[in-house]
Amino acid sequence: MILLDHLLIQEQVLTASFSCDLKRCKGACCTMKGGAGAPLLEEEIDQLRQAVPAALPYLPERSRQWLSANDPVTGPQGDRSVECLDEADCVFVYYDGAVAKCAIEKAWYGGTSAFRKPLSCHLFPIRVANFGGPYLHYEKIDECEPGRDRGQQTGTLLVESLRDALVRAYGQELYDRMLAAAQGEAGDQS
Repeated sequence: MILLDHLLIQEQVLTASFSCDLKRCKGACCTMKGGAGAPLLEEEIDQLRQAVPAALPYLPERSRQWLSANDPVTGPQGDRSVECLDEADCVFVYYDGAVAKCAIEKAWYGGTSAFRKPLSCHLFPIRVANFGGPYLHYEKIDECEPGRDRGQQTGTLLVESLRDALVRAYGQELYDRMLAAAQGEAGDQS
Protein backbone atom coordinates (compact mmCIF):
# COMPACT_ATOMS: atom_id res chain seq x y z
CA MET A 1 0.00 0.00 0.00
CA ILE A 2 1.03 3.54 -0.61
CA LEU A 3 -0.46 6.71 0.85
CA LEU A 4 -0.53 9.86 -1.28
CA ASP A 5 -2.18 12.70 0.60
CA HIS A 6 -5.64 11.32 1.39
CA LEU A 7 -5.48 8.39 -1.07
CA LEU A 8 -4.62 4.89 0.06
CA ILE A 9 -3.55 2.96 -3.04
CA GLN A 10 -3.16 -0.78 -3.50
CA GLU A 11 0.27 -1.62 -4.92
CA GLN A 12 -1.27 -3.42 -7.94
CA VAL A 13 -2.85 -0.13 -9.05
CA LEU A 14 0.69 1.18 -9.48
CA THR A 15 2.38 -1.93 -10.88
CA ALA A 16 -0.17 -3.63 -13.14
CA SER A 17 0.10 -3.41 -16.92
CA PHE A 18 -3.18 -2.56 -18.60
CA SER A 19 -4.53 -0.95 -21.76
CA CYS A 20 -8.19 -1.55 -22.61
CA ASP A 21 -8.67 -3.66 -25.74
CA LEU A 22 -12.30 -3.15 -26.77
CA LYS A 23 -11.92 -5.23 -29.92
CA ARG A 24 -11.21 -8.29 -27.79
CA CYS A 25 -13.21 -7.69 -24.59
CA LYS A 26 -16.25 -6.33 -26.47
CA GLY A 27 -17.03 -3.83 -23.69
CA ALA A 28 -17.68 -6.59 -21.17
CA CYS A 29 -17.52 -4.20 -18.22
CA CYS A 30 -20.76 -2.58 -19.47
CA THR A 31 -22.63 -5.87 -19.80
CA MET A 32 -21.63 -7.94 -16.78
CA LYS A 33 -24.20 -10.27 -15.28
CA GLY A 34 -25.29 -9.64 -11.75
CA GLY A 35 -27.91 -6.91 -11.82
CA ALA A 36 -25.99 -4.08 -10.20
CA GLY A 37 -24.85 -1.40 -12.58
CA ALA A 38 -22.06 1.11 -12.20
CA PRO A 39 -21.82 2.64 -8.73
CA LEU A 40 -22.75 6.33 -8.62
CA LEU A 41 -21.56 9.17 -6.45
CA GLU A 42 -24.46 11.14 -4.99
CA GLU A 43 -23.26 14.25 -6.87
CA GLU A 44 -23.48 12.34 -10.19
CA ILE A 45 -27.17 11.46 -9.92
CA ASP A 46 -28.58 14.72 -11.28
CA GLN A 47 -25.86 14.87 -13.95
CA LEU A 48 -26.74 11.37 -15.10
CA ARG A 49 -30.46 12.15 -15.25
CA GLN A 50 -29.76 15.35 -17.19
CA ALA A 51 -27.64 13.38 -19.69
CA VAL A 52 -30.49 11.03 -20.62
CA PRO A 53 -31.91 13.18 -23.49
CA ALA A 54 -28.45 13.51 -25.06
CA ALA A 55 -27.88 9.75 -24.86
CA LEU A 56 -31.27 8.71 -26.27
CA PRO A 57 -30.42 9.08 -29.99
CA TYR A 58 -27.62 6.52 -29.66
CA LEU A 59 -29.58 3.91 -27.72
CA PRO A 60 -31.51 0.94 -29.09
CA GLU A 61 -35.29 1.21 -29.01
CA ARG A 62 -35.57 -1.11 -26.02
CA SER A 63 -33.41 1.19 -23.87
CA ARG A 64 -35.21 4.32 -25.10
CA GLN A 65 -38.58 2.83 -24.16
CA TRP A 66 -37.29 1.68 -20.79
CA LEU A 67 -35.83 5.13 -20.00
CA SER A 68 -39.05 6.89 -21.03
CA ALA A 69 -40.85 5.09 -18.18
CA ASN A 70 -38.10 4.55 -15.58
CA ASP A 71 -35.37 6.30 -13.61
CA PRO A 72 -31.83 5.31 -14.68
CA VAL A 73 -30.76 5.37 -11.02
CA THR A 74 -31.45 2.60 -8.53
CA GLY A 75 -30.62 1.96 -4.89
CA PRO A 76 -30.92 3.82 -1.59
CA GLN A 77 -29.07 7.03 -0.84
CA GLY A 78 -25.40 6.29 -0.32
CA ASP A 79 -25.57 3.10 -2.41
CA ARG A 80 -26.78 4.29 -5.83
CA SER A 81 -26.02 2.69 -9.17
CA VAL A 82 -27.05 2.83 -12.81
CA GLU A 83 -29.92 0.54 -13.80
CA CYS A 84 -29.26 -2.54 -15.91
CA LEU A 85 -31.56 -4.36 -18.30
CA ASP A 86 -32.04 -8.07 -17.67
CA GLU A 87 -29.48 -7.85 -14.85
CA ALA A 88 -26.69 -7.41 -17.40
CA ASP A 89 -26.48 -4.56 -19.93
CA CYS A 90 -26.23 -1.07 -18.52
CA VAL A 91 -29.31 0.85 -19.65
CA PHE A 92 -26.96 3.24 -21.51
CA VAL A 93 -25.29 0.53 -23.63
CA TYR A 94 -25.45 0.67 -27.39
CA TYR A 95 -23.63 -1.70 -29.70
CA ASP A 96 -21.05 -0.74 -32.30
CA GLY A 97 -20.96 -4.06 -34.12
CA ALA A 98 -20.35 -6.57 -31.34
CA VAL A 99 -18.79 -4.03 -28.96
CA ALA A 100 -20.82 -2.56 -26.09
CA LYS A 101 -20.25 1.19 -25.72
CA CYS A 102 -21.64 4.02 -23.60
CA ALA A 103 -24.27 6.32 -25.15
CA ILE A 104 -23.63 8.98 -22.50
CA GLU A 105 -19.95 9.11 -23.39
CA LYS A 106 -20.79 9.20 -27.10
CA ALA A 107 -23.02 12.23 -26.43
CA TRP A 108 -20.20 13.81 -24.39
CA TYR A 109 -17.74 13.32 -27.27
CA GLY A 110 -20.38 14.79 -29.60
CA GLY A 111 -20.70 17.89 -27.42
CA THR A 112 -24.35 17.31 -26.48
CA SER A 113 -23.75 16.22 -22.88
CA ALA A 114 -21.75 17.95 -20.15
CA PHE A 115 -21.51 14.64 -18.25
CA ARG A 116 -18.97 12.13 -19.61
CA LYS A 117 -20.07 9.02 -17.69
CA PRO A 118 -20.04 7.84 -14.08
CA LEU A 119 -16.60 8.09 -12.51
CA SER A 120 -16.74 4.42 -11.52
CA CYS A 121 -17.01 3.51 -15.22
CA HIS A 122 -14.26 5.91 -16.21
CA LEU A 123 -11.88 4.53 -13.57
CA PHE A 124 -12.58 0.83 -14.20
CA PRO A 125 -10.78 -1.56 -13.51
CA ILE A 126 -9.72 0.66 -10.63
CA ARG A 127 -12.37 0.67 -7.93
CA VAL A 128 -12.70 3.11 -5.05
CA ALA A 129 -13.65 1.87 -1.60
CA ASN A 130 -13.94 3.99 1.53
CA PHE A 131 -12.10 3.13 4.71
CA GLY A 132 -12.24 6.54 6.37
CA GLY A 133 -10.98 7.94 3.06
CA PRO A 134 -10.66 6.72 -0.51
CA TYR A 135 -8.90 3.42 -1.11
CA LEU A 136 -8.01 2.66 -4.74
CA HIS A 137 -7.78 -1.01 -5.62
CA TYR A 138 -7.42 -2.96 -8.84
CA GLU A 139 -10.38 -5.22 -9.67
CA LYS A 140 -8.77 -7.97 -11.69
CA ILE A 141 -11.52 -9.76 -13.61
CA ASP A 142 -11.30 -12.41 -16.32
CA GLU A 143 -13.13 -10.21 -18.85
CA CYS A 144 -10.24 -7.74 -18.75
CA GLU A 145 -7.56 -10.29 -19.70
CA PRO A 146 -7.25 -8.67 -23.18
CA GLY A 147 -6.44 -5.34 -21.49
CA ARG A 148 -3.75 -6.95 -19.35
CA ASP A 149 -2.25 -8.66 -22.43
CA ARG A 150 -2.25 -5.41 -24.41
CA GLY A 151 -0.78 -3.47 -21.48
CA GLN A 152 2.09 -5.95 -21.22
CA GLN A 153 2.68 -5.87 -24.99
CA THR A 154 2.75 -2.06 -25.11
CA GLY A 155 4.45 -1.54 -21.74
CA THR A 156 1.51 0.57 -20.52
CA LEU A 157 0.84 0.83 -16.81
CA LEU A 158 -2.74 0.82 -15.51
CA VAL A 159 -2.30 4.35 -14.14
CA GLU A 160 -1.08 5.56 -17.53
CA SER A 161 -4.01 3.94 -19.28
CA LEU A 162 -6.48 5.61 -16.89
CA ARG A 163 -4.82 9.04 -16.86
CA ASP A 164 -7.92 11.03 -17.89
CA ALA A 165 -10.10 9.33 -15.29
CA LEU A 166 -7.55 9.72 -12.50
CA VAL A 167 -7.00 13.40 -13.33
CA ARG A 168 -10.77 13.90 -13.40
CA ALA A 169 -11.09 12.27 -9.99
CA TYR A 170 -8.03 13.56 -8.14
CA GLY A 171 -6.44 16.39 -10.15
CA GLN A 172 -3.29 16.66 -12.23
CA GLU A 173 -0.83 17.18 -9.35
CA LEU A 174 -1.92 14.08 -7.47
CA TYR A 175 -2.00 12.08 -10.70
CA ASP A 176 1.58 13.16 -11.48
CA ARG A 177 2.67 11.95 -8.04
CA MET A 178 0.80 8.67 -8.53
CA LEU A 179 2.49 8.16 -11.91
CA ALA A 180 5.92 8.93 -10.45
CA ALA A 181 5.29 6.35 -7.71
CA ALA A 182 4.14 3.83 -10.34
CA GLN A 183 7.19 4.37 -12.52
CA GLY A 184 9.44 3.97 -9.51
CA GLU A 185 7.81 0.63 -8.62
CA ALA A 186 7.06 -0.70 -12.11
CA GLY A 187 9.83 -3.30 -12.18
CA ASP A 188 7.48 -6.15 -11.18
CA GLN A 189 4.50 -5.58 -13.48
CA SER A 190 1.62 -8.02 -13.31
